Amino acid sequence: MDSDSSFIISPMTQRISLMAGEEYHSSITVANPADATKDFIYKVAVSPYSVKGDKYSADFVTESDYTKIKDWITVDNPTGTIQPGKSTKVTYTIRVPEDAPAGGQYGALLVSSGSEIGGDDVAVKNVFEMACVIYAEVAGETKHVGEVTRNEVPGYVANVPFGVSSAVKNEGNVHEIARVSVEVRSVFSEDLIYPKSNESGVVEETIMPNTARDINRTIDGVSPLGIYVVKQSVEYLGETSVVEKTVFACPIWFMVLVFATVCSIIYSIVKTIRKKHRRKVMFE
Repeated sequence: MDSDSSFIISPMTQRISLMAGEEYHSSITVANPADATKDFIYKVAVSPYSVKGDKYSADFVTESDYTKIKDWITVDNPTGTIQPGKSTKVTYTIRVPEDAPAGGQYGALLVSSGSEIGGDDVAVKNVFEMACVIYAEVAGETKHVGEVTRNEVPGYVANVPFGVSSAVKNEGNVHEIARVSVEVRSVFSEDLIYPKSNESGVVEETIMPNTARDINRTIDGVSPLGIYVVKQSVEYLGETSVVEKTVFACPIWFMVLVFATVCSIIYSIVKTIRKKHRRKVMFE
């Protein structure tokens, strides 16, 4: 992205607890990079936030009972100008209604370029948008119901890096956290191959209310030919699902080569046996 149009916001997510009737204040930071050559004109808008499908495509348009927070948020400084190498705090206020429903509420602060380009009868917005997603929980009667619906490790892989997968569903009225950890060891030496010593094998994924989510992991750093012990654990709503399996990694071309070599050896043996048999018949 061009340095004249790029910008940075932080944080990218905010997790907050709210109470009906309260007023909550917070902020995000918008920065214009030091290598920018122009002032950055920003605009901030408030949108609902939800997800589509089990792959969790972000949806900043659809409204529901879980996106009422969009109407509770007021941005105090929704537009402004930031010089290169500078930043500004964009503050906002959430006014929670007295009759706010308990459970999850989800919205987003959409930050975009406010400049426009064009001429005559044409005006084109030069928009480069980023979002800070707000995960809010309104105090009250919350329902925490869900389960791990899939935990899969392959037995054979033809290519590396290879993937493992799991899936969870949330039937409650507030977002939950699923923690997925993966370990890969050599079947011969039991050395830990994944994660590396300076990495964590644990990822945490947010599961939205009344949704199901696929969680896919890519395992790198393994040899394309080997036998491994792969263990995947999924912690969700106080329960843990564990799958441990021996995984054989072997490229298709190598299997074809081995098969061709074996066939060649068998053919040579059969040919030799037949030749000996014919010689025996000739001398009888």
